[in-house]
Formats: sequence, structure tokens, C-alpha cells
Amino acid sequence: MTFICLWTPAAAPLPPVIGATIVAQENELLQQLIPSLLTVAPRVMLGANGTVWADSRGMNAESLAKDLLDVFHEKGVEKVRAAISLVPICAEVAARFGKGKNKGALITISPGSERDCLARYPIGVLEPSLALSTLLDGIGVESCGDLARLDLESVEVRFGAEGTRLWRLSRADDSRRIFASMPRSLPTASLDWVDYTLKDAERLVFIINSLVGNITTELQSRGQCAREMMMIFSLANRETFDYLVRPARSTASHKAWMRLIRTHLETIVLPDGVVGITIRVESVTGEVERQGDIFDRGFATARAAEETIAQLLDDQGAVVVTPRNTQHPLIDRRTEWISQEPAQASARIQLRERVVKATAAPRLTLQLLPEARRIAVTTKRRRDHEMPVQFRDKEWMTIVSAAGPDRVSGGRWSEPYAREYFRCVTDDGMMVWLYRDAREDSWYLHGWWD
Repeated sequence: MTFICLWTPAAAPLPPVIGATIVAQENELLQQLIPSLLTVAPRVMLGANGTVWADSRGMNAESLAKDLLDVFHEKGVEKVRAAISLVPICAEVAARFGKGKNKGALITISPGSERDCLARYPIGVLEPSLALSTLLDGIGVESCGDLARLDLESVEVRFGAEGTRLWRLSRADDSRRIFASMPRSLPTASLDWVDYTLKDAERLVFIINSLVGNITTELQSRGQCAREMMMIFSLANRETFDYLVRPARSTASHKAWMRLIRTHLETIVLPDGVVGITIRVESVTGEVERQGDIFDRGFATARAAEETIAQLLDDQGAVVVTPRNTQHPLIDRRTEWISQEPAQASARIQLRERVVKATAAPRLTLQLLPEARRIAVTTKRRRDHEMPVQFRDKEWMTIVSAAGPDRVSGGRWSEPYAREYFRCVTDDGMMVWLYRDAREDSWYLHGWWD
């Protein structure tokens, strides 16, 4: 990058004895010049000590500097100096302290001569602190060349971090970022027409397919994936209709985006005919591949599995659910399933698994059947209830121990229930959960423990 530094004494800081109001007025000069300077150079920035920086990357630096000087002259600022260099400190020192032949001098520092250019200037141009300036004066360092001839180790030991910084500057080693990196604009594509209006979704899909193709191609060349896309429809009534599309996972796949957009177009109702479409990427993520084990035979299908799940989420909506327990007396009516975003559900599941692994002791887990299954049961009388001694699901099983009954009843006004639960152990060691529906006088297998 080639830097252009401009300096005028009219905008230089005034001595501290001058009132703050006057200083502010002097500093306003450059603020007023910036809009005019931006008409000449694409990037301009105010610096310290009354300097102005211009970026000449991709342009003829000398011609650009002359144009910038002309702007100063047109605004009535005659005393101004410009310097061009590949190293910022060289351009700054030459602009502020260089000797020009006329009031509009332009100094060009050729590549490779930066260190020699700085060597002849006194060390004060690098603006050392008062303490460091005293130390440098004490060892006879008067110019930038004197400091540059010392070795780094001795400078660092004697003068510390500030001395090291000045030593690098004296050797034309300036790593300052005068201009911040320019953010890359996100991909966008658009098409307008004026001779007709479109209301047919299929014809809109044809146009959108082409626009999305251009966007995904650019995303893939950047190594990025789109997280959100905005569809902007220009309508015949001179209004616009915006619609945000967000997939389950960021992607740069043309096929995945078109599948999702087709699904959304079926639900969009436009108030008027369309005369233009703009597709704009709203946010992007890096193209991150999940690391796997080359010895895992199933990892070869990981991408296919992830794309399938993403397609399911895009097509069907919130298919990820998490349980929420209530206080209902019946365990099969106690749990409600709540739809959630995949990322939130995944985080909660992972957290719960970590908590269970860290705190839970080994224990039996009740496995409920999706629906209680009706079974045949042989009973015998025990006090005020019938106790199961055998039951047949697929085959007859003998019960060697039965604890219960645990009676549960309620739901007087809606879905009344009355059940007697028994925890039973069969002769082969299996622990099952049976209940008798007292209203129907029928028996059911509700689950088992493992």
C-alpha cells in the first residue's frame, strides 16, 4: 500500500497557552476539507498533528497527491506539503518536516530509500517522551540514523518498550494500520423489468433460481455459507415486500436454498404483481467441516445425514421437541412435548447428559410403552383387591412378587380414570408395571424397568 500524507501548519496543534476555543477552531479546518478530499481519494483519514492520510492503492500516487493539494489550494490553504511513501512514518516525517522548494511541495520517497531518508532527521521527529529524550541525549543519539545504528538488544535493555518502538521507526519499520480493513460486501443479485408484471410463482422461481445460483457461486468462491437471505420483491404499486429466509443450518448449496425458497413461496401472498426481485445475503458463516474419525465407518454418511435433517427441518418446520413434565397423577399424561429450535434443544440435551453423567448413580429406568397394551391376567384374592399371579402378553408369564396396589383416580368432569398399579417381578427376573382399570375391570401392561 502506498501512503500519501498531507500536512499544513494551519491545522497543526497550537501551544497549550492558547485557549481551547481557538484550538477547536483550528482543528475544524481539516474537518471541513474531508468531504472535498473524498471526491478525489476513495479513502481519507485525519491523523495527529494536523496530518491527513490518503490511500492511493490501485491509483497513481503522484497524480492523486497533486489533486489533493489542489483541493487544499481551492479552499484557501496555501501552505501545505504532501509526501508519498510505502512506509507511513517516512511519509509523515517528510510531510511535517521535509524541505520543499515551494509552498505546495510534493515529496516522493522511492522504495528502498526509506531508512536513508529518515536517517538525517533529528530524533525529535519521532516524538519520544521527555524522559526518553533525556536518556538518548545523554548517550549522544541526536538523529534517527544514530538510533538505527544501535542493536535491538542494547536498546531494549536500556530504554525499554518505548525505546524499542522508536528504534523500529528509525529503521523505517512501521507496522501501524493507518486504514482499517475494508469490509467485504455480502453477495447480492437482482433483476428488474418494466414491460410486464409477474404473479405466477413458477415464473418467479425461474428468476430466483438464477439469482440464487449467482450468489451461491460467489459464496463458494469465498469459502462462506449463507445463514440468512432476504428476498425483496419490487411491486407494481411502487412498494417493496421483504421476506427473510433462514435455513436450519448455514449452507452455500444452491439446491438446498432453492428447496427452502420454493417451500416459502407457497405460503407468501404478495399484494400486487412483481416487477423486480433482489436476493441479498444478510449474514454468513465460515465453511466449517465437522472433524471425524477415519476409522468410523459411519462417518462417510455424516454429511448426508446432516443434509437430510436440515431438509426435514426446512420442509416440516419445528420437528425438534423437548419434554416438559407436569404434575398430572397419571405418568402417561404427565409429559408435554414442546417445539424448540434445533440449536436450543441440542444445547439442553447436551447439558442434561453432562449433568446426568456427573451426578446420577446407577439405577433402574422405567420404560413406558407408547400406549398401554391390554393383556390377560390371572388373579387371586388378597384382602380388598385382586392380585395378579400370571399375565399373558405374547406368552404366559408367572409373577413371583407383586407390590401394590397403588390406587390413582380423578378426572371427574373430563376423562375420568381409576387405576390400580402393581409392580411385579416375573419368574425370569423381569420387573414389569401392570395396572387394572377399575372402571372397565380390564388389565394393561404399562411398561417395564431395565
